Amino acid sequence: MTPQTLIIATYILIFLFVSFLVFNHLSDKQNKIKSKKQKTMAEEFKGQKVLIDGKLHKEHKLEIKEQLEEWDVEVEQKMSTKTGILITGKNADELVIEEAKSFGAKIYSEEAFIALNKAPQYVLNKDAKPLEEKATVKVEN
Repeated sequence: MTPQTLIIATYILIFLFVSFLVFNHLSDKQNKIKSKKQKTMAEEFKGQKVLIDGKLHKEHKLEIKEQLEEWDVEVEQKMSTKTGILITGKNADELVIEEAKSFGAKIYSEEAFIALNKAPQYVLNKDAKPLEEKATVKVEN
C-alpha cells in the first residue's frame, strides 16, 4: 500500500465514524422527544378520583360534571389519600387545598379546568411543577 492510499483509507474511516456518531446522536434525540409525550386532559383525568370543593358557577357546574362523567372519573364527596385531582370553585376550603397538596393531588381552579377543556389541542406538560407560594408584588410609593 502506498502512503496516499493509507491516508485516503484513514480519512474514509474517520468520516464513517463521525457519521455514525452524528446518526446515533440524532436518533437518541428523536427517541427522547417521543418519550416525552404529553398527556391530554382526558388522559390526565381518566380513572382518577376527583374532589370538587367550593361553589361552582351555575353554567360551569353541569359542564364540569358531564365532562368528568365522560372521562370515567369518580367524583368523591370528601378528600382522601386516593384523591388524585382537586377542582376548586369560589370559597374553596383552604384546609382541603392544603390537604390535597400534602397528598400530592393536582389542583385546578374551576376557570382553569373550563379553559383547558375548551382547548382540545392543549396538552399538559407532565414535568410542570405546581407553584408552592403565591406571587406577591411589592409597590413602593
